Amino acid sequence: MFNNYITNRFSFQAYLGKIFARMLEVQIRYIQFVLTASIFVGLLMNNVQLLTAVFVGLILVWQLEMLSGQLRLETKEYRLILIFISLTFLPVVFNILSESNIETLLYLVLLAVPLLAVLVMDLNIFKLGNLLFSTIISMTVIHFILMQYFQDNIMYFTYLFLLLFFIKTIATLFNVQFSNFQYFFDFFAAFTVFVGVSSFYNYSISHVLLAAVITSLFTVLINFLILKLRFEGEFINELSTQVYLYDYLVAFLLSLYFVDAINIVNGLF
Repeated sequence: MFNNYITNRFSFQAYLGKIFARMLEVQIRYIQFVLTASIFVGLLMNNVQLLTAVFVGLILVWQLEMLSGQLRLETKEYRLILIFISLTFLPVVFNILSESNIETLLYLVLLAVPLLAVLVMDLNIFKLGNLLFSTIISMTVIHFILMQYFQDNIMYFTYLFLLLFFIKTIATLFNVQFSNFQYFFDFFAAFTVFVGVSSFYNYSISHVLLAAVITSLFTVLINFLILKLRFEGEFINELSTQVYLYDYLVAFLLSLYFVDAINIVNGLF
């Protein structure tokens, strides 16, 4: 009887966790819609500051959704969400106060691990690893967005982002993410958009093709890793189409930074 009580109690807590995660996911969808619409406003106004803020906001919202799939919102684990979101926002703070490189930010994340273990004693190593992985991805992308050469080419990146957003939105309507050729589609979507947008700039075609191939390959790989991480979430039964969409866009932005695509298309190897 006592074992049944314990089993029912933890089952009820898990059920509550899924309810809170679902409620947060619905709210996140509205925020993502508003932020995505704000990108068009930023383009029309030619406002670099607005575009930068929107990109940072989209990454923070994506990170919040990743955390909510791993942590129970109805328990003290919600503190970890605040901690990880604060860590993810550190590149913005350092950009305002002083200059700092990404290595320093990653060291701060690693130093925060003992604090997390103290706050949540029952947090297993696998869940902690997932949280750190998603946080490092978010911090790296935000750091990339705040870099000067992203700011100098922000219109170029915005066109890439919006075109991929449009293509992936259409693809999700036809459930391409569940098909056998989803990885081929993801590769050629990134490749086509990269080459198409770059053709309007004064870049060498050989440099563009090289950067497009490498960026597309890493986009598929990183997107696959992110989806694997999501499916290991404790409070996620199924993934909505918007999840596939924004995971792919985050993977694309990270790939642009990882392969140093701008320097490649400029012929700087």
